[in-house]
Amino acid sequence: MNELDETLELLHREARTAPADLSAARTRLLAELDAGTVLPLRPKRVRRFAVPVAAAVAGVVAVTVVLAQQRPTAPAPAPAAAPPAGSVPVSTGSVPTATAPDVRLMSAVQVLTRAADLTVGAADQPVGPGQFRYVAEHTWVQRGVQTGDRTGYTYLWEQEVDRWIPADERDVWQETRRILSTGKFLGGSVPQAQAPEPEVTDTDRGQWQGPCGDFFPKAKPPKKCGDASDWDSPAFYAALPHDPAALYAKLQQLTKGRGSTPSVMFHFGIEILRAGQMPAQLRAQWYRALAKIPGITVLAASANLDGRTGVALGLDDRHEIRQLIIDPATGGFIGERTVAGAEPEQPWLKPGTELGASAITTAVVGRLGEIPPK
Repeated sequence: MNELDETLELLHREARTAPADLSAARTRLLAELDAGTVLPLRPKRVRRFAVPVAAAVAGVVAVTVVLAQQRPTAPAPAPAAAPPAGSVPVSTGSVPTATAPDVRLMSAVQVLTRAADLTVGAADQPVGPGQFRYVAEHTWVQRGVQTGDRTGYTYLWEQEVDRWIPADERDVWQETRRILSTGKFLGGSVPQAQAPEPEVTDTDRGQWQGPCGDFFPKAKPPKKCGDASDWDSPAFYAALPHDPAALYAKLQQLTKGRGSTPSVMFHFGIEILRAGQMPAQLRAQWYRALAKIPGITVLAASANLDGRTGVALGLDDRHEIRQLIIDPATGGFIGERTVAGAEPEQPWLKPGTELGASAITTAVVGRLGEIPPK
């Protein structure tokens, strides 16, 4: 099973299987038994949805859900006064220049098309020989414990993940993970006093190195350099077409195992964006391909994500609302968020609960492990 298949398999798996519990969502534990020792699988981005947890008690399983976001380049201005009744609220920080269209009057298709037009002129900072692309994630991670068919509880953890990617992917990569906090209680079938925090495992924090980003070479299936099905590899993006219609067809092809529904296609489209490695010119066409997915709406013209304000585009599938957030002034990908829908998969979560978010910072540095100034 390749990484694309794993992502589709993880999407709402608990809603497709019986009994519907969090154990079904953990399709891949990032651990395998090797001579009695638990070894973590490599932490691909898809596995941000299934970070390994070794359950101490049979039937108790942990789940991880993470969202990603572009780092703000400037502080968000104070919000404007409330708009007229019936319109979508917007802040002055989200409104482009006076000559730009009024975001409040734009559809999701128009927002994505405008973002694509603005992104066409963007340029990526090149990574020269001996340099590294630095990608930092400040994430809020949903961790849940299932104790029965409809019993359990959920916490939200705060984590930082730094990754250094060399100009030549065959050279050594590095990734460092840190847990910042673990105590935000989102809800449960029992009070928080009876809900111990899930265990912090060896792969939740630590540092790893490996060529091609292969941090855990004993993992199965093995990671391959130049794998066109792995969106951590430049080969994945090099193999994608640049025509929006062809990209939409590619999304349909990649998600056909789940019926290529709008929800699955939108989910998959966001996962590719949040990997943080899509070239700007391709990203412009990716926006146009996403605009073809039916059912995407403008949820808010003023959505604040870790200090930056943008337009939130979303698709609601009852269980959760996936949000793609774009800066309407620059076309930049700010990030994405997941919110519990009207019928959350975990019955102890209230509709509208924010299930996770994160910010992404990218830069080019001259040596492995270097952190650029903020």
